[in-house]
Amino acid sequence: MRKQPINKLYSQLTPHEQANLAFEAAMRKDEKEVALILNAVEQKTYVTGHADYHIRSQGLIYLSGIFGITYWKSFFKLSTANINPTGVAFDSLAQSRINQFIALNTALINVCTLLKIDPEAIREFAECQGITPDFKGTADEKFLEKYTELFTITARLT
Repeated sequence: MRKQPINKLYSQLTPHEQANLAFEAAMRKDEKEVALILNAVEQKTYVTGHADYHIRSQGLIYLSGIFGITYWKSFFKLSTANINPTGVAFDSLAQSRINQFIALNTALINVCTLLKIDPEAIREFAECQGITPDFKGTADEKFLEKYTELFTITARLT
């Protein structure tokens, strides 16, 4: 008996309110309530651009965001390292941070090559352009693999 009145209440909510309630119910693992809410969501038919276009566009935006976060995190770590004004590391920790930074930028270039897009477009959207220190070192292979996987998944290449 409870199902019908609840359905009627859910159908009177806005889509944003329904989404909020469904999310909270899902976090509580209340599958019955999630199903009730989803059944109350108004169904519509849309004409839109190709799904692959939207997936790629969204992937590029996500890639820019993830790159920006990892870039500035890495850059902050560099700011705490013992590096002289010419970019030379004074100790192994500083060199490790430099190698991570190189791996981050190398991974972006590699993934952008697969995407057939200029990495500077990603940097610009992420607000990470214009700061290109010329560090000496080699990409840390562990971080190169980690960042490449992260960027590939984020850009929805897989």
